[in-house]
Amino acid sequence: MKNFTKTFVVLLTVCFGTYLASGQTIKEKIDAAQTVKVYFNNGPIAHSPNTNPAPGSSIPGTGCDKFGETTPLPQEYIDILNGLVDMFNEGFQTTKIVAGDFSSVPKKATGITAGEPDWAELGEEPIFYVNTWGLYSVKMGNEGKVNAMAVQSYLTVYGLKKGKIKILGQKMIASAWTDVVNTQKCDDHAHFVEHFSATMLVDPFKEEIIAGTKEFIAKDMKKYEKSKK
Repeated sequence: MKNFTKTFVVLLTVCFGTYLASGQTIKEKIDAAQTVKVYFNNGPIAHSPNTNPAPGSSIPGTGCDKFGETTPLPQEYIDILNGLVDMFNEGFQTTKIVAGDFSSVPKKATGITAGEPDWAELGEEPIFYVNTWGLYSVKMGNEGKVNAMAVQSYLTVYGLKKGKIKILGQKMIASAWTDVVNTQKCDDHAHFVEHFSATMLVDPFKEEIIAGTKEFIAKDMKKYEKSKK
């Protein structure tokens, strides 16, 4: 499930018209900026029933309809995410990085990406974007439907080139999953709330956020140090 989600997010990002940068480091972009903002988009825990099989997959779909009820992301996760600002400043050896107001980011008005953040219109660089969401996941397994809960966080760092957005770096910095609960039917929101406490992944999520962020920073800093030799 982790690999599928990560692949989906990467493909989705590419479909939004961005492309990977080469020959640049995030550290260099930070050093050249006056202020660098981190924008947090914290979504709720929502149903992901995998109703139909993925294209080309031999695993059948669940046939479950998606329920609309969601569970707000608990404050405990948000507190962990807010700590990323200090981690970025420490890791990139700066004091320029601050939290931004995601509600102020312009949205695209037309096309298949309507409603998505318009980073090019925002006109800042570099931009740190931390997108976090939860899943009430349903998959098909040998013993029926496999239910689980996840909380995931994806980091993308954007830059600008001739007015167009480009990706300086991206990584799934956390993908914490509960143990599974097997059932024979399509369950509702109340079932997931009963079997999966919204805060039960706080500790593993924190561990993954710290490890994933440190790995992301270290990779860029290694590239930066190499470029200075």
